[in-house]
Amino acid sequence: MSTDSRATLKIDNVEVRLGVFRLSGISFEVAPGEVVGYLGHNGAGKSTTFRVISELVRPVAGTVRLGDLDHRKDEREFKRKVSFIGDNQHVYSGMRVAEVLDFASQFYPGWDHAWCAQMCDDLRLPLRAKTPHLSTGMRTKLGLVLGFSPRPEFVVMDEPTSGLDVASSEWIWEVIDAQVKAGRLGALVSSHSRDEVIEQCSRVIVLEDGHIREEIDLRGDRGRARVLVKSAMGRGNVHAD
Repeated sequence: MSTDSRATLKIDNVEVRLGVFRLSGISFEVAPGEVVGYLGHNGAGKSTTFRVISELVRPVAGTVRLGDLDHRKDEREFKRKVSFIGDNQHVYSGMRVAEVLDFASQFYPGWDHAWCAQMCDDLRLPLRAKTPHLSTGMRTKLGLVLGFSPRPEFVVMDEPTSGLDVASSEWIWEVIDAQVKAGRLGALVSSHSRDEVIEQCSRVIVLEDGHIREEIDLRGDRGRARVLVKSAMGRGNVHAD
């Protein structure tokens, strides 16, 4: 099944039940070229939403689509167009970084080998190191390279700057910004820092107890946006689920 290369990522009425936790009625869209923040306190459901999109958790109801593509029925093509960047590198345990990249590239016709090499160089990723020996920051960097190298239409990023130094965090946002401006990328991003989201995103979705509490347009007056997000979030900073 084919899809418009500029299709919208649409999450429609997704419901998840995990023990006593419920993710209910989650519906929103991310347009091509849009960077949307996804915020919530511990246990709000951010990571669960992302795991649904990446097919790590199956919802009891609802759909995730990219244009005509369903994330389950058209799983292979969907995953070629939507990259999930998060804590998902455990599947490569025991392999060297270079082996991981070579293995992953075989599944993506659009894998950009030159850009992959450039990112590894920019991030100083140790290609000969085995993945169990990587620091938390280096595992995060490997996830970024794996996510960006296929040249996806969308990236779904769960705490992408966690464990990174300032320079590497800035590099991520520079890459996203350049890809968005080139018309190549849309992004859905959670972060432990709401200030980071306010500065980098055009819109934010605030999640509370498994429900969407509010959507806030961040364009224009960032000071006003900060007040609106702080009010929606309540006191304190935000963290991963």
